[in-house]
Amino acid sequence: MSMHAGSPLASRQVFCEKLLSRIQRTLGSRAARSLPLSVLGALAVLAAPNAQAEDSAPLHVAVSVPPIEWMVDQLAGDHVEITTLVKPGNSPHTYDPTPRQVAELSTVPLYLAIGVPFEQVWLPRLEKNNAEMQVVHLEEGLNTRHFGSKDAHHHDHGSGHDEHAGHDEHEDHADHAEHDEHGHEGHADHDEHGHEDHADHDEHAGHDEHEDLGEADPHLWLDPQRMQTVVERTAKVLEAQLPEHAGEIDANEQRLLKTLNALDTQIAQALAPYKGRNFLIFHPSFGYFADRYSLAQHAIEVSGREPTPREMATLVTRAKDENIGTIFVSGQFSQTAAKRIASSLDAEVAVLDPLAEDYLENLKRATEALKAGFERTDSQ
Repeated sequence: MSMHAGSPLASRQVFCEKLLSRIQRTLGSRAARSLPLSVLGALAVLAAPNAQAEDSAPLHVAVSVPPIEWMVDQLAGDHVEITTLVKPGNSPHTYDPTPRQVAELSTVPLYLAIGVPFEQVWLPRLEKNNAEMQVVHLEEGLNTRHFGSKDAHHHDHGSGHDEHAGHDEHEDHADHAEHDEHGHEGHADHDEHGHEDHADHDEHAGHDEHEDLGEADPHLWLDPQRMQTVVERTAKVLEAQLPEHAGEIDANEQRLLKTLNALDTQIAQALAPYKGRNFLIFHPSFGYFADRYSLAQHAIEVSGREPTPREMATLVTRAKDENIGTIFVSGQFSQTAAKRIASSLDAEVAVLDPLAEDYLENLKRATEALKAGFERTDSQ
């Protein structure tokens, strides 16, 4: 039987040689050689777990944004080493990997994609540079929404905004809200470990009639229900890559799914009194969140640029008409236009961050910020 470097046999031989050397230093060469093999074997068994821990290197995983890093860490912990390309404060819309990151990715065995804009340009290059890298597209089939007129504040939604709040043509959220097709009430059993029927959404995946709405919105992790599907897919991949830790990863998955399901219920209850309400945000990054909880986001940014003076005037007029008291921003974009509008409205500026590292706390903060914004509007 051949033995290559890094194999279990090679590791065991190296370990035994080190163990014998240590015994020889302690007892002397002659005394060490006189020890029965059974004693040496017993010592090796006692020390073997430490040797295995030293020999078992974590799996190197690359992700694009901090919320996906958080999820991978929740699932695999110390069994993974995570490289996150977009750091807090950076924008995945304008990001390019640094030369150091490109070099690091040339040896990464697993990349978990989520559909952010830079991946469309850079992933083919990274795959060409690292033919051994497995790329898993976690976003595939997850009923992608698009940036476009439904996010623009100047779009005519009518008086009640009910048609956007329900968002039937995108989400079928009346059914989603009950979790019927996804079955998250029974996630503790998790027999099939995939729920691919929910993930695929074949009836929506093509969505050809909405292609004119602009680029796909990648912020799907901001819907806790979609995030549960992402968790399931990621766990399956990690279990295949780390079979010796599959049981631990599966247990972490069940715990995380229950946590996300509880968070979804908590947010839905908190925002239920505000169904159909709209909020004004600089960049339309909270569309999935808004759809999930029957809200409507309106964007200050128009097609990736700040509004013109005429568009700014229209925004201010409509915001006054709707008595909007809070303008939401995130740290990844300029806040100049938002602050200018807020000043014109005597409104507050508050943060909704799509890329915060602590996923659970971030969605709780976003929920409270939206509630506070609606309450401010109602009090004026």
